Amino acid sequence: MKSESLRRVAFATTATLLLHFAAATHAADAKPPTDTATAPANANRVPSLDELFATLDKNHDDKISKDEATGEYAQRFSQWDADGDGFATRQEIHDFRTRLGIDDSGRRIAAAQQRTSASATILKEPADWRLETMSVPPGFAPDVKLRGSEEIRFAPGMFDNTSATYFTCVLAIVADGAPDIGAAEIHDFLEKYYRGLSTGRAQRTGTKPDPAAMKAVVNPSTGTDAKNRFDAQVDFFDSFSDGRKITLNVEAQVLALPVTKQTCLLLLVSPSAKDSAAWQTLRGIGKRTALNLSAPNADADALRLLEQSVATPK
Repeated sequence: MKSESLRRVAFATTATLLLHFAAATHAADAKPPTDTATAPANANRVPSLDELFATLDKNHDDKISKDEATGEYAQRFSQWDADGDGFATRQEIHDFRTRLGIDDSGRRIAAAQQRTSASATILKEPADWRLETMSVPPGFAPDVKLRGSEEIRFAPGMFDNTSATYFTCVLAIVADGAPDIGAAEIHDFLEKYYRGLSTGRAQRTGTKPDPAAMKAVVNPSTGTDAKNRFDAQVDFFDSFSDGRKITLNVEAQVLALPVTKQTCLLLLVSPSAKDSAAWQTLRGIGKRTALNLSAPNADADALRLLEQSVATPK
């Protein structure tokens, strides 16, 4: 009897070891998670930037073409290729992964570290409005014509459709080459930016926005201080929540940054009524930001450093 018990224990132990071995082998052979926000929250890492290029860069030219981005990477390619030239460079993929909270080694960046890694050079306030920086055109809107960088601050109630500051934000687009930005350029930017934002997000949330229905109307502002100012509206489907259609009110101001031959497009955005408290706050932010950028007694060297830091997203 004792011998029979020992044999059963030995068999059970061996079977358990074999199961563990099989599971470990399967895990080792399994395809690693990609650089998406859908990877498990407890994943230690995703493929490093070097591993990604070793897998996809078949001709070793240090960039990934659309044809090389095969399999599940195909749907990610348009977000990597920020300038829409048909190739994703290391810098473009680095910038995209940084926005997802992934460093070049493939490890997740702690939330606190992400918050401190982005520093404002134009949108210094409000401190309690979350700051993000990215390159322009962004990955979700590669057909945007402007080239440069973006800072954006989100109001605390940005993604809460019951909040008084729902979808309220400030954007500062710093365009390289000092382009002339008027109503036509703002119209082009707003339609492509918000259409891409909505449809790109919808791929993750399952909402179904109508791209053709997302259109903008832009007109020069009227009044004594209306120079280089524009009033706009853009229809948008909120794919971040329930897919509802909203109309975003936009007030735009164009500011020259002559030291580095750049142009700043400052956008105040909210679906709230134009006489609401949200707009009082937005206009205060816009006024202070514009004054800081156009201060006539600003030291030229300090201004040059400021603009150069804006031109290179962190």
